Amino acid sequence: MKKLSILAKACLLAAGISAVGIANAAQLNTSGGSTLDLTALSDRFDPSWLGSIGDYASRFDLTSVLRGATLQASAPGNLNFTLVGFEAGFNNAFTAGGQRLDNRTGATPLLGASFSLASAAAGSINYGFLSNGVGALFGNGSNSTGLILSNDRTEALVLFNDTYIDRDYDDMVVRVSISPVPEPETIAMLLAGLGVLGAAVRRKKQRQALTNSLV
Repeated sequence: MKKLSILAKACLLAAGISAVGIANAAQLNTSGGSTLDLTALSDRFDPSWLGSIGDYASRFDLTSVLRGATLQASAPGNLNFTLVGFEAGFNNAFTAGGQRLDNRTGATPLLGASFSLASAAAGSINYGFLSNGVGALFGNGSNSTGLILSNDRTEALVLFNDTYIDRDYDDMVVRVSISPVPEPETIAMLLAGLGVLGAAVRRKKQRQALTNSLV
């Protein structure tokens, strides 16, 4: 009976932690910008370099982009930035939090390269692109950038139009993903649950040791 009681308490604590995590889950939102039909551009937007296009198409609407929109985090979260594609022959770059992603090193593409920022603040995300790796920074909300949010708003594709020739928003594409930062209350609940379980295990061992000594 006591084992069932301990198990029930553990389940309730786990459910509480899960509920708090869901309630405070950070998402990505946008502000401003205008919708641009990618299928109607004179310079063709080609998402084939994204690799597993079926996977992206199931999570993102690749037919349109929010041009000049600002990407925001709804709550503090851990951010991850991954280079997922580029059409440009130039060495464009993406920067955030003092870290940087380049299209390539020499002739070697750097698809899949990534970096993370822990416990980023809520609000506008501070990032930008460099056309051919130098010059002015095209920041979050620039008309040279476009945004596509995933269906569940935990990811976004940030598309860059560099300063050379075409205007098809596929010169460099970075996937941004966000995950929640556990709040102090959640951590306290977890520690309390572990404490309850640990105390129960210790009492059981003590009783077993006492029983063995009396045999």
